Amino acid sequence: MSRIIKLTASNVKRLKAISFTPNGHINRISGANGSGKTSVLDAIVWALTGTSTVPSFPVRKGSGKAEIIVELEDIIIYRRFVEGGSRNGVLAIESKDGKTRFQGPQDMLDKLMGRVSFDPLEFLRMHPKKQFEVLYSLVLPDVDPTTLNIQKHPDYISRRELKKEVTALETRRDAILVPDNLPMEKRDEADLLRQLGEVGEHNARIEREKNQRAQIERAQDDTLWANQVLREQIAKLEKELKVGVDTFERTRRIMEKWEPLQEPKNAAHYTEAITQAKAINAAIDKKLQRDELQKEIDAIEKRVETLSKNLDQHAEANTKAIEEAHFPVEGLGFGDEEVIYEGLPFNQVSNADQIRASVAIGMAANPKLRVMQIKDGSLLDDDSMNIIAGMTWEKDFQVFVECVDTSGKVGIYLEDGEVKAINEEPLDVKETKPAPKKARAKKIPASA
Repeated sequence: MSRIIKLTASNVKRLKAISFTPNGHINRISGANGSGKTSVLDAIVWALTGTSTVPSFPVRKGSGKAEIIVELEDIIIYRRFVEGGSRNGVLAIESKDGKTRFQGPQDMLDKLMGRVSFDPLEFLRMHPKKQFEVLYSLVLPDVDPTTLNIQKHPDYISRRELKKEVTALETRRDAILVPDNLPMEKRDEADLLRQLGEVGEHNARIEREKNQRAQIERAQDDTLWANQVLREQIAKLEKELKVGVDTFERTRRIMEKWEPLQEPKNAAHYTEAITQAKAINAAIDKKLQRDELQKEIDAIEKRVETLSKNLDQHAEANTKAIEEAHFPVEGLGFGDEEVIYEGLPFNQVSNADQIRASVAIGMAANPKLRVMQIKDGSLLDDDSMNIIAGMTWEKDFQVFVECVDTSGKVGIYLEDGEVKAINEEPLDVKETKPAPKKARAKKIPASA
């Protein structure tokens, strides 16, 4: 645990040269607008948090270089910037006795600092979703916050899409109508068509023979008629008659050898059988389609069941993690991507509860370096300041509060980038400036 014992800074933003020792838990930085109050708080932040918070031009224009020295209870932090140089500046950390200079100073500071902003009231100004993320990272750093909202979990989304697919497949399946008492095997339409062809050929052959015989019968009639004519003209056509008689006799003998015609087969039976086979086979095809769709549905439903089990496990793990989480203030919790307090969204609770919770979150996030700052402290009323003062005293925290006050009687009073009074006692301007030799002794080597 550590607090700031002394702060010295020169040429940082609006500051010319300041040096003071914080007094107590609440340290007000007062003065008119533009006097350098914010620069004091920025100097603390830049020294402790590092280059991620330093702007492009941290040095007061025309001064050439800037330096910040923060003395903690066990170490001293030096950070130096050169005008026009890298904004990263040069950083060094040494022990209070000056005998030890620490390697990897920025890593050391990163471990010292917390995960929440230096200004606890910044939590109040955050969007509800950002408040959720900040508090979540504090109390459940090892749990993915997206798993709290089960509807955004990848398995939940996959399950939802699979259920839509099942519904679509079921709609397609139910649209296929299959008659009852459907045979399990298809009929051989090709064989039935072959049999129908054979019947057609058989009947065609009979029809041809029938036509041939009819032609022969007609020819026989013609022969009889011709014979009759020949008899009338027997004298003249005797030779023709003989030929006709011979022809008749030959034909008669042929006719005597004729076998009775076969009865035609019924083709309607095969036509009806083919029609039935087509209907049965089409129904079986539909059944097969339904069966295939059902297989897809069954497979997807198994996947849905697995995803549901995974989601249940996630929900159970999340519930357990939240139940076991240690919140900075009793009553805090998580809603749907927002922080809740006593069952209400955080932005709907009283201002006093919001301040109390925000300060508690800031304290919980900074357990090693027990230092916080509050910008725009003039916006806080007496009740709010009393809440903060009580919490800093109870938790032994050090808070620097920026406030607009030109009386010179409030806290550390600044004018034109210099300290003019501390705790209502006017100071000689020279006393606020570091002695030249002492300043040189504290400078950071170029190799640091």
